[in-house]
Amino acid sequence: MSSKPLARPFSLATRLTFFISLATIAAFFAFAWIMIQSVNVHFAQQDINDLTGIGASLERVLTQSDEPEARRVEILKNVVSGYSNLIISLEDADGKALFHTPGAPDIRLLLSHATPDYSLPGGNVYLFSDPAMPTTERGAHGSWRMVRLPVSYPSGEKPAYILYMALSIDFHLHYINGLKNKLTVTASLICILIVIIILFAVYKGHAPLRRVSRRIHNFTSRDLDVRLDPLAVPIELEQLVISFNHMLERIEDVFTRQSNFSADIAHEIRTPITNLVTQTEIALSQPRTRQELEEVLYSNLEEFARMSVMVSDMLFLAQADNNQLIPQKKQLDLIDEIGKVFDFFEALAEERKVTLRLEGPPCRAEGDPIMLRRAISNLLSNALRYTPPGAAITVRVAQEETLRHISVENPGPAIAAEHLPRLFDRFYRVDPSRQRKGEGSGIGLAIVKSIATAHRGSVSVSSDARVTRFTLSLPARPCSPS
Repeated sequence: MSSKPLARPFSLATRLTFFISLATIAAFFAFAWIMIQSVNVHFAQQDINDLTGIGASLERVLTQSDEPEARRVEILKNVVSGYSNLIISLEDADGKALFHTPGAPDIRLLLSHATPDYSLPGGNVYLFSDPAMPTTERGAHGSWRMVRLPVSYPSGEKPAYILYMALSIDFHLHYINGLKNKLTVTASLICILIVIIILFAVYKGHAPLRRVSRRIHNFTSRDLDVRLDPLAVPIELEQLVISFNHMLERIEDVFTRQSNFSADIAHEIRTPITNLVTQTEIALSQPRTRQELEEVLYSNLEEFARMSVMVSDMLFLAQADNNQLIPQKKQLDLIDEIGKVFDFFEALAEERKVTLRLEGPPCRAEGDPIMLRRAISNLLSNALRYTPPGAAITVRVAQEETLRHISVENPGPAIAAEHLPRLFDRFYRVDPSRQRKGEGSGIGLAIVKSIATAHRGSVSVSSDARVTRFTLSLPARPCSPS
Protein backbone atom coordinates (compact mmCIF):
# COMPACT_ATOMS: atom_id res chain seq x y z
CA MET A 1 0.00 0.00 0.00
CA SER A 2 1.67 3.19 -1.17
CA SER A 3 1.25 6.32 0.86
CA LYS A 4 0.40 9.62 -0.75
CA PRO A 5 3.33 11.99 -1.16
CA LEU A 6 3.15 15.06 1.03
CA ALA A 7 2.01 18.22 -0.74
CA ARG A 8 4.89 20.56 -1.45
CA PRO A 9 4.77 23.72 0.68
CA PHE A 10 3.99 26.98 -1.07
CA SER A 11 6.99 29.06 -2.10
CA LEU A 12 8.12 32.01 -0.02
CA ALA A 13 7.18 34.38 -2.86
CA THR A 14 3.64 32.97 -2.95
CA ARG A 15 3.26 33.22 0.80
CA LEU A 16 4.59 36.76 0.99
CA THR A 17 2.47 37.88 -1.96
CA PHE A 18 -0.66 36.30 -0.50
CA PHE A 19 -0.34 37.67 3.02
CA ILE A 20 0.84 41.17 2.02
CA SER A 21 -1.87 41.39 -0.66
CA LEU A 22 -4.48 40.14 1.81
CA ALA A 23 -3.46 42.71 4.42
CA THR A 24 -3.33 45.56 1.87
CA ILE A 25 -6.65 44.64 0.26
CA ALA A 26 -8.31 44.25 3.67
CA ALA A 27 -7.02 47.69 4.66
CA PHE A 28 -8.33 49.20 1.41
CA PHE A 29 -11.78 47.62 1.82
CA ALA A 30 -11.88 48.78 5.42
CA PHE A 31 -11.16 52.31 4.21
CA ALA A 32 -13.89 52.02 1.55
CA TRP A 33 -16.38 50.73 4.12
CA ILE A 34 -15.54 53.60 6.51
CA MET A 35 -15.95 56.06 3.63
CA ILE A 36 -19.40 54.71 2.68
CA GLN A 37 -20.50 54.70 6.31
CA SER A 38 -19.33 58.31 6.65
CA VAL A 39 -21.37 59.31 3.59
CA ASN A 40 -24.37 57.44 5.00
CA VAL A 41 -24.06 59.23 8.33
CA HIS A 42 -23.60 62.58 6.56
CA PHE A 43 -26.75 62.17 4.46
CA ALA A 44 -28.73 60.88 7.43
CA GLN A 45 -27.69 63.91 9.48
CA GLN A 46 -28.57 66.19 6.58
CA ASP A 47 -32.04 64.57 6.31
CA ILE A 48 -32.61 64.97 10.03
CA ASN A 49 -31.51 68.60 9.90
CA ASP A 50 -33.91 69.21 6.99
CA LEU A 51 -36.79 67.54 8.82
CA THR A 52 -35.99 69.43 11.99
CA GLY A 53 -35.80 72.77 10.18
CA ILE A 54 -38.98 72.20 8.16
CA GLY A 55 -40.75 70.95 11.29
CA ALA A 56 -39.77 74.06 13.23
CA SER A 57 -41.03 76.31 10.41
CA LEU A 58 -44.37 74.49 10.13
CA GLU A 59 -44.76 74.46 13.89
CA ARG A 60 -44.43 78.26 13.96
CA VAL A 61 -47.10 78.51 11.26
CA LEU A 62 -49.50 76.18 13.08
CA THR A 63 -49.11 77.90 16.45
CA GLN A 64 -50.00 81.41 15.21
CA SER A 65 -53.10 81.85 17.34
CA ASP A 66 -53.95 85.22 15.73
CA GLU A 67 -54.68 83.47 12.40
CA PRO A 68 -57.74 81.28 11.80
CA GLU A 69 -57.08 77.59 11.33
CA ALA A 70 -58.05 77.63 7.66
CA ARG A 71 -55.51 80.39 7.05
CA ARG A 72 -52.81 78.45 8.88
CA VAL A 73 -53.50 75.33 6.82
CA GLU A 74 -53.38 77.43 3.64
CA ILE A 75 -50.01 78.83 4.65
CA LEU A 76 -48.89 75.25 5.38
CA LYS A 77 -49.87 74.22 1.84
CA ASN A 78 -47.86 77.07 0.37
CA VAL A 79 -44.81 76.17 2.41
CA VAL A 80 -44.98 72.48 1.52
CA SER A 81 -45.48 73.17 -2.21
CA GLY A 82 -41.88 74.38 -2.36
CA TYR A 83 -40.51 70.91 -1.47
CA SER A 84 -40.80 68.29 -4.21
CA ASN A 85 -39.36 65.48 -2.05
CA LEU A 86 -41.47 66.16 1.05
CA ILE A 87 -44.81 64.67 2.08
CA ILE A 88 -46.92 66.26 4.83
CA SER A 89 -49.92 64.96 6.74
CA LEU A 90 -51.69 67.02 9.40
CA GLU A 91 -54.40 65.94 11.77
CA ASP A 92 -55.97 67.59 14.78
CA ALA A 93 -55.95 66.34 18.33
CA ASP A 94 -58.99 64.17 17.62
CA GLY A 95 -57.30 62.41 14.69
CA LYS A 96 -59.24 64.24 12.00
CA ALA A 97 -57.15 64.77 8.83
CA LEU A 98 -56.74 68.45 8.07
CA PHE A 99 -54.20 68.23 5.23
CA HIS A 100 -52.37 65.64 3.19
CA THR A 101 -49.97 66.15 0.32
CA PRO A 102 -51.95 65.46 -2.85
CA GLY A 103 -51.07 62.26 -4.73
CA ALA A 104 -48.74 61.02 -1.98
CA PRO A 105 -49.02 57.83 0.08
CA ASP A 106 -50.51 58.06 3.54
CA ILE A 107 -47.62 58.65 5.92
CA ARG A 108 -49.62 57.35 8.84
CA LEU A 109 -49.94 53.95 7.15
CA LEU A 110 -46.27 53.87 6.15
CA LEU A 111 -45.23 54.81 9.66
CA SER A 112 -46.68 51.60 11.06
CA HIS A 113 -44.20 49.63 8.89
CA ALA A 114 -41.18 51.87 9.48
CA THR A 115 -38.28 51.20 11.81
CA PRO A 116 -36.85 53.73 14.30
CA ASP A 117 -33.68 55.37 12.96
CA TYR A 118 -32.75 58.34 15.18
CA SER A 119 -34.16 59.99 18.31
CA LEU A 120 -35.17 63.67 18.44
CA PRO A 121 -36.40 65.74 21.39
CA GLY A 122 -39.86 66.01 19.82
CA GLY A 123 -40.13 62.45 18.54
CA ASN A 124 -38.35 59.62 16.73
CA VAL A 125 -37.12 59.62 13.15
CA TYR A 126 -38.21 56.49 11.27
CA LEU A 127 -36.82 54.83 8.18
CA PHE A 128 -39.08 53.21 5.60
CA SER A 129 -37.79 51.42 2.53
CA ASP A 130 -39.83 49.52 -0.04
CA PRO A 131 -38.34 49.63 -3.56
CA ALA A 132 -41.44 47.89 -4.93
CA MET A 133 -43.72 50.80 -3.97
CA PRO A 134 -44.92 52.57 -7.18
CA THR A 135 -43.92 56.12 -7.98
CA THR A 136 -46.48 58.76 -7.10
CA GLU A 137 -47.28 61.88 -9.04
CA ARG A 138 -45.14 63.81 -6.54
CA GLY A 139 -42.17 61.68 -7.50
CA ALA A 140 -42.41 59.60 -4.34
CA HIS A 141 -40.40 56.40 -4.40
CA GLY A 142 -39.81 53.64 -1.88
CA SER A 143 -37.32 55.05 0.68
CA TRP A 144 -38.22 57.70 3.27
CA ARG A 145 -37.18 59.26 6.49
CA MET A 146 -40.26 60.10 8.51
CA VAL A 147 -41.08 61.89 11.72
CA ARG A 148 -44.24 62.31 13.81
CA LEU A 149 -44.27 65.61 15.70
CA PRO A 150 -46.92 66.75 18.19
CA VAL A 151 -47.61 70.51 17.79
CA SER A 152 -48.89 72.39 20.85
CA TYR A 153 -49.67 76.00 21.56
CA PRO A 154 -47.25 77.67 23.93
CA SER A 155 -49.83 77.61 26.74
CA GLY A 156 -51.43 74.28 25.80
CA GLU A 157 -50.97 71.11 27.82
CA LYS A 158 -51.87 68.66 25.10
CA PRO A 159 -51.00 68.70 21.40
CA ALA A 160 -53.30 70.73 19.18
CA TYR A 161 -52.04 69.01 16.01
CA ILE A 162 -50.07 65.93 14.96
CA LEU A 163 -47.68 66.68 12.10
CA TYR A 164 -46.36 63.82 9.94
CA MET A 165 -43.44 64.54 7.62
CA ALA A 166 -41.67 62.17 5.20
CA LEU A 167 -38.52 63.13 3.31
CA SER A 168 -37.53 61.08 0.26
CA ILE A 169 -33.96 59.76 0.48
CA ASP A 170 -33.88 58.04 -2.91
CA PHE A 171 -31.48 60.62 -4.29
CA HIS A 172 -29.06 59.98 -1.44
CA LEU A 173 -29.40 56.20 -1.82
CA HIS A 174 -28.85 56.50 -5.54
CA TYR A 175 -25.66 58.46 -4.90
CA ILE A 176 -24.46 55.93 -2.30
CA ASN A 177 -25.21 52.99 -4.62
CA GLY A 178 -23.30 54.71 -7.41
CA LEU A 179 -20.44 55.35 -5.01
CA LYS A 180 -20.44 51.66 -4.00
CA ASN A 181 -20.35 50.55 -7.64
CA LYS A 182 -17.50 52.92 -8.43
CA LEU A 183 -15.60 51.83 -5.33
CA THR A 184 -16.13 48.16 -6.24
CA VAL A 185 -14.73 48.64 -9.73
CA THR A 186 -11.93 50.83 -8.43
CA ALA A 187 -11.19 48.36 -5.63
CA SER A 188 -10.99 45.45 -8.09
CA LEU A 189 -8.54 47.33 -10.31
CA ILE A 190 -6.52 48.49 -7.33
CA CYS A 191 -6.43 44.93 -5.91
CA ILE A 192 -5.06 43.61 -9.19
CA LEU A 193 -2.52 46.43 -9.26
CA ILE A 194 -1.59 45.74 -5.62
CA VAL A 195 -0.96 42.04 -6.36
CA ILE A 196 1.21 42.94 -9.38
CA ILE A 197 3.19 45.52 -7.40
CA ILE A 198 3.68 43.11 -4.48
CA LEU A 199 4.76 40.32 -6.85
CA PHE A 200 7.34 42.66 -8.35
CA ALA A 201 8.46 43.85 -4.90
CA VAL A 202 8.79 40.27 -3.63
CA TYR A 203 10.70 39.27 -6.76
CA LYS A 204 13.12 42.18 -6.30
CA GLY A 205 13.32 41.51 -2.57
CA HIS A 206 14.36 37.91 -3.20
CA ALA A 207 17.10 38.96 -5.62
CA PRO A 208 19.87 38.66 -2.96
CA LEU A 209 18.64 35.16 -2.13
CA ARG A 210 18.78 34.16 -5.78
CA ARG A 211 22.28 35.62 -6.12
CA VAL A 212 23.48 33.63 -3.10
CA SER A 213 21.77 30.52 -4.46
CA ARG A 214 23.49 30.93 -7.86
CA ARG A 215 26.88 31.36 -6.19
CA ILE A 216 26.33 28.28 -4.07
CA HIS A 217 25.13 26.33 -7.13
CA ASN A 218 28.32 27.19 -9.01
CA PHE A 219 30.63 25.94 -6.24
CA THR A 220 32.82 22.97 -7.18
CA SER A 221 35.57 21.04 -5.43
CA ARG A 222 38.05 23.63 -6.76
CA ASP A 223 36.24 26.42 -4.90
CA LEU A 224 36.38 24.97 -1.38
CA ASP A 225 38.76 27.74 -0.30
CA VAL A 226 36.32 30.47 -1.42
CA ARG A 227 34.08 32.09 1.18
CA LEU A 228 30.97 34.23 0.81
CA ASP A 229 31.04 37.67 2.39
CA PRO A 230 28.37 37.88 5.15
CA LEU A 231 28.46 41.69 4.98
CA ALA A 232 27.58 41.68 1.26
CA VAL A 233 24.11 40.19 1.82
CA PRO A 234 21.05 41.50 3.69
CA ILE A 235 21.07 40.88 7.43
CA GLU A 236 18.37 38.17 7.06
CA LEU A 237 20.81 36.08 4.98
CA GLU A 238 23.88 36.78 7.10
CA GLN A 239 23.46 33.71 9.33
CA LEU A 240 22.79 31.52 6.27
CA VAL A 241 26.04 32.70 4.63
CA ILE A 242 27.98 32.19 7.88
CA SER A 243 26.60 28.65 8.21
CA PHE A 244 27.46 27.93 4.58
CA ASN A 245 31.02 29.18 5.13
CA HIS A 246 31.36 26.92 8.18
CA MET A 247 30.11 23.99 6.12
CA LEU A 248 32.67 24.79 3.43
CA GLU A 249 35.40 24.85 6.06
CA ARG A 250 34.39 21.40 7.29
CA ILE A 251 34.16 20.02 3.74
CA GLU A 252 37.51 21.55 2.82
CA ASP A 253 39.09 20.04 5.91
CA VAL A 254 37.66 16.59 5.11
CA PHE A 255 38.63 16.94 1.44
CA THR A 256 42.18 17.97 2.36
CA ARG A 257 42.49 15.13 4.84
CA GLN A 258 41.20 12.67 2.27
CA SER A 259 43.61 13.95 -0.38
CA ASN A 260 46.52 13.82 2.04
CA PHE A 261 45.46 10.40 3.20
CA SER A 262 45.37 9.06 -0.36
CA ALA A 263 48.83 10.49 -1.02
CA ASP A 264 50.17 9.13 2.27
CA ILE A 265 48.78 5.63 1.81
CA ALA A 266 50.19 5.53 -1.72
CA HIS A 267 53.59 6.62 -0.35
CA GLU A 268 53.50 4.12 2.51
CA ILE A 269 52.58 1.21 0.25
CA ARG A 270 55.04 2.24 -2.46
CA THR A 271 58.02 1.83 -0.12
CA PRO A 272 57.53 -1.89 0.69
CA ILE A 273 56.51 -2.62 -2.92
CA THR A 274 59.68 -0.91 -4.17
CA ASN A 275 61.71 -2.95 -1.71
CA LEU A 276 60.05 -6.17 -2.87
CA VAL A 277 60.63 -5.39 -6.56
CA THR A 278 64.25 -4.31 -5.99
CA GLN A 279 65.18 -7.35 -3.91
CA THR A 280 63.46 -9.70 -6.33
CA GLU A 281 65.25 -8.16 -9.33
CA ILE A 282 68.61 -8.42 -7.54
CA ALA A 283 67.91 -12.04 -6.65
CA LEU A 284 67.03 -12.83 -10.27
CA SER A 285 69.91 -10.89 -11.80
CA GLN A 286 72.35 -13.77 -11.30
CA PRO A 287 72.41 -17.30 -9.89
CA ARG A 288 71.98 -17.39 -6.09
CA THR A 289 72.63 -19.98 -3.46
CA ARG A 290 69.84 -21.50 -1.44
CA GLN A 291 70.82 -19.45 1.63
CA GLU A 292 70.80 -16.18 -0.36
CA LEU A 293 67.37 -16.95 -1.79
CA GLU A 294 66.05 -17.73 1.69
CA GLU A 295 67.36 -14.38 2.95
CA VAL A 296 65.53 -12.61 0.10
CA LEU A 297 62.34 -14.49 0.92
CA TYR A 298 62.62 -13.66 4.62
CA SER A 299 63.18 -10.01 3.74
CA ASN A 300 60.18 -10.07 1.41
CA LEU A 301 58.12 -11.74 4.14
CA GLU A 302 58.85 -8.82 6.46
CA GLU A 303 57.65 -6.37 3.83
CA PHE A 304 54.52 -8.45 3.23
CA ALA A 305 53.86 -8.54 6.98
CA ARG A 306 54.24 -4.77 7.15
CA MET A 307 51.79 -4.33 4.26
CA SER A 308 49.39 -6.79 5.88
CA VAL A 309 49.41 -4.81 9.11
CA MET A 310 48.86 -1.60 7.20
CA VAL A 311 45.91 -3.06 5.25
CA SER A 312 44.44 -4.46 8.47
CA ASP A 313 44.76 -1.08 10.15
CA MET A 314 43.16 0.66 7.17
CA LEU A 315 40.21 -1.75 7.25
CA PHE A 316 39.85 -1.07 10.96
CA LEU A 317 39.76 2.70 10.37
CA ALA A 318 37.29 2.27 7.50
CA GLN A 319 34.96 0.43 9.87
CA ALA A 320 35.39 3.24 12.40
CA ASP A 321 34.56 5.87 9.75
CA ASN A 322 31.34 4.01 8.89
CA ASN A 323 30.40 3.56 12.57
CA GLN A 324 30.79 -0.20 12.25
CA LEU A 325 33.02 -0.58 15.31
CA ILE A 326 30.73 -2.08 17.92
CA PRO A 327 32.68 -2.85 21.11
CA GLN A 328 31.74 -5.92 23.12
CA LYS A 329 31.35 -4.17 26.43
CA LYS A 330 32.50 -6.09 29.46
CA GLN A 331 33.54 -5.18 32.96
CA LEU A 332 37.33 -5.01 32.85
CA ASP A 333 40.08 -4.58 35.41
CA LEU A 334 42.26 -1.92 33.79
CA ILE A 335 45.34 -2.86 35.83
CA ASP A 336 45.01 -6.46 34.68
CA GLU A 337 44.54 -5.46 31.00
CA ILE A 338 47.57 -3.15 31.10
CA GLY A 339 49.61 -5.93 32.72
CA LYS A 340 48.82 -8.24 29.78
CA VAL A 341 50.07 -5.57 27.36
CA PHE A 342 53.24 -5.15 29.47
CA ASP A 343 53.93 -8.89 29.16
CA PHE A 344 53.91 -8.51 25.37
CA PHE A 345 56.25 -5.46 25.36
CA GLU A 346 58.64 -6.66 28.06
CA ALA A 347 61.19 -8.16 25.69
CA LEU A 348 61.17 -5.15 23.36
CA ALA A 349 61.55 -2.79 26.32
CA GLU A 350 64.53 -4.75 27.67
CA GLU A 351 66.10 -4.71 24.24
CA ARG A 352 65.80 -0.92 24.13
CA LYS A 353 66.84 -0.62 27.80
CA VAL A 354 63.55 1.06 28.74
CA THR A 355 61.69 0.40 31.99
CA LEU A 356 57.89 -0.05 32.06
CA ARG A 357 56.07 1.21 35.17
CA LEU A 358 52.41 0.85 36.16
CA GLU A 359 50.86 3.12 38.77
CA GLY A 360 47.33 3.57 40.08
CA PRO A 361 44.63 1.80 42.10
CA PRO A 362 42.74 -1.31 40.97
CA CYS A 363 39.89 0.01 38.85
CA ARG A 364 37.13 -1.43 36.70
CA ALA A 365 35.76 0.03 33.50
CA GLU A 366 33.37 -1.03 30.77
CA GLY A 367 34.82 -1.78 27.33
CA ASP A 368 35.99 -4.24 24.70
CA PRO A 369 39.15 -5.98 26.02
CA ILE A 370 40.67 -6.62 22.56
CA MET A 371 40.15 -3.04 21.39
CA LEU A 372 41.44 -1.54 24.65
CA ARG A 373 44.58 -3.72 24.57
CA ARG A 374 45.17 -2.60 21.00
CA ALA A 375 44.83 1.06 21.98
CA ILE A 376 47.20 0.66 24.95
CA SER A 377 49.63 -1.30 22.75
CA ASN A 378 49.69 1.49 20.17
CA LEU A 379 50.36 4.09 22.86
CA LEU A 380 53.16 1.96 24.38
CA SER A 381 54.66 1.28 20.95
CA ASN A 382 54.66 5.00 20.22
CA ALA A 383 56.25 5.76 23.62
CA LEU A 384 58.98 3.12 23.12
CA ARG A 385 59.85 4.62 19.78
CA TYR A 386 60.77 8.00 21.29
CA THR A 387 61.98 7.10 24.79
CA PRO A 388 65.78 7.30 25.15
CA PRO A 389 67.66 4.24 26.53
CA GLY A 390 67.83 4.10 30.31
CA ALA A 391 64.59 6.04 30.80
CA ALA A 392 61.20 4.74 31.96
CA ILE A 393 57.68 4.74 30.51
CA THR A 394 54.99 5.26 33.13
CA VAL A 395 51.40 4.12 32.68
CA ARG A 396 49.01 5.63 35.24
CA VAL A 397 45.42 4.72 35.97
CA ALA A 398 43.24 7.44 37.49
CA GLN A 399 39.57 7.50 38.31
CA GLU A 400 36.74 10.00 38.46
CA GLU A 401 33.07 9.56 39.21
CA THR A 402 32.10 8.74 35.63
CA LEU A 403 35.46 8.44 33.82
CA ARG A 404 38.58 6.31 33.95
CA HIS A 405 41.87 7.69 32.64
CA ILE A 406 44.87 5.72 31.30
CA SER A 407 47.93 7.95 30.86
CA VAL A 408 51.08 6.83 29.03
CA GLU A 409 54.04 9.11 29.82
CA ASN A 410 57.50 8.98 28.32
CA PRO A 411 60.50 11.34 28.51
CA GLY A 412 61.91 12.62 25.28
CA PRO A 413 61.95 15.63 22.98
CA ALA A 414 58.97 17.97 23.35
CA ILE A 415 56.41 18.14 20.59
CA ALA A 416 55.62 21.65 19.35
CA ALA A 417 52.15 22.91 20.30
CA GLU A 418 51.05 23.38 16.68
CA HIS A 419 51.52 19.65 16.03
CA LEU A 420 49.58 18.33 19.03
CA PRO A 421 46.04 18.65 17.54
CA ARG A 422 47.18 16.77 14.40
CA LEU A 423 48.97 13.82 16.01
CA PHE A 424 45.85 11.65 15.74
CA ASP A 425 45.48 12.30 12.00
CA ARG A 426 46.39 9.41 9.74
CA PHE A 427 49.99 9.42 8.51
CA TYR A 428 50.63 12.80 10.10
CA ARG A 429 54.35 13.48 10.61
CA VAL A 430 55.80 16.08 12.91
CA ASP A 431 58.75 16.13 10.49
CA PRO A 432 57.34 15.66 6.95
CA SER A 433 60.79 14.86 5.54
CA ARG A 434 61.24 11.94 7.94
CA GLN A 435 60.73 8.44 6.50
CA ARG A 436 59.35 5.54 8.48
CA LYS A 437 61.52 2.45 8.40
CA GLY A 438 60.28 -0.27 10.70
CA GLU A 439 58.38 2.29 12.77
CA GLY A 440 54.84 1.04 12.17
CA SER A 441 52.12 1.92 9.74
CA GLY A 442 51.81 5.56 10.80
CA ILE A 443 48.16 5.25 11.81
CA GLY A 444 48.52 3.82 15.30
CA LEU A 445 47.38 7.01 17.05
CA ALA A 446 44.46 7.34 14.62
CA ILE A 447 43.38 3.84 15.66
CA VAL A 448 43.61 4.86 19.32
CA LYS A 449 41.29 7.78 18.63
CA SER A 450 38.82 5.53 16.75
CA ILE A 451 38.75 3.04 19.64
CA ALA A 452 38.18 5.86 22.14
CA THR A 453 35.35 7.24 20.01
CA ALA A 454 33.77 3.79 19.64
CA HIS A 455 33.73 3.56 23.46
CA ARG A 456 32.27 7.09 23.70
CA GLY A 457 35.48 8.26 25.26
CA SER A 458 38.31 10.54 24.16
CA VAL A 459 42.08 10.71 23.80
CA SER A 460 44.31 13.73 24.37
CA VAL A 461 48.01 14.60 24.34
CA SER A 462 50.23 17.10 26.12
CA SER A 463 53.97 17.66 25.81
CA ASP A 464 56.64 19.75 27.50
CA ALA A 465 60.41 19.67 27.87
CA ARG A 466 60.28 16.81 30.41
CA VAL A 467 57.55 14.44 29.32
CA THR A 468 54.99 13.66 26.62
CA ARG A 469 51.70 12.32 27.94
CA PHE A 470 48.88 10.56 26.05
CA THR A 471 45.63 10.14 28.02
CA LEU A 472 42.88 7.70 27.08
CA SER A 473 39.57 8.50 28.84
CA LEU A 474 36.74 5.97 29.03
CA PRO A 475 33.29 5.92 30.62
CA ALA A 476 33.29 3.66 33.67
CA ARG A 477 31.41 1.82 36.34
CA PRO A 478 32.08 2.48 40.04
CA CYS A 479 35.63 1.52 40.96
CA SER A 480 36.47 -1.09 43.53
CA PRO A 481 38.04 0.33 46.68
CA SER A 482 41.81 0.52 46.56
